[in-house]
Amino acid sequence: MQQNATKCIKRVGNNVNCPSCKGFSIKYGKSKSGMQRYKCKMCNKTFVEMYTYKACEKEVTVILSKLLCESVCIRGIARILKIANNTVLSRIRKVASAITKPAIPINQLQFEVDELRTYVGEKGNEYWIAYALNTATGEVVDFVVGKRSKRVLDILVNTLLLSNVKQINTDNLNIYQCLIPVSLHKCVAYCINHIERKNLTLRTHLKRLSRRTICFSRSVAMLEACMKIYFFENN
Repeated sequence: MQQNATKCIKRVGNNVNCPSCKGFSIKYGKSKSGMQRYKCKMCNKTFVEMYTYKACEKEVTVILSKLLCESVCIRGIARILKIANNTVLSRIRKVASAITKPAIPINQLQFEVDELRTYVGEKGNEYWIAYALNTATGEVVDFVVGKRSKRVLDILVNTLLLSNVKQINTDNLNIYQCLIPVSLHKCVAYCINHIERKNLTLRTHLKRLSRRTICFSRSVAMLEACMKIYFFENN
């Protein structure tokens, strides 16, 4: 990984080219670790030839997202990549903020909707991840994180209704009867098999969703960021 990080820095004689603009650079003191620093005469950026801190390498962010979706906890990712815990958290937020939710396909035959229970802050503070699955493709089209209430589920259901879906399958939760028109709502046995199986996959792939574990989200923002990466960036 360190070799890849230094490929963009080229020497011309005793001079070092800037990795950003390829301009002429001069020596500019030493870093805290004792490495020689350089300053570009064109863009005024400073840099060193080889960074010893792993978080500076571009591959770290990509690997971090993959590890997150393979049941590795925050501290586990930090140990594997040899970076700080807070750096892992900040990178997750940064990756999630750059992801745009894909547009929900219109005129689909049916969506399946279900909720997944988890905890935020402490084991007594229940939160729910409600999401919708396209039965035809198996892809998650939208999700919402919050309490298991009519106000929260209404956000998800309204988004699905605007897509002109032909049918919405749910479980026996009575809140859905107030939100989904009778002509579109289906609530019978085995009608949400696909999303129920997806729930098991989620609990396997995301450490914070595992049952009977001490791992859970410390904040709603981090939970939403991880779900956004798993649903829309990882797939």
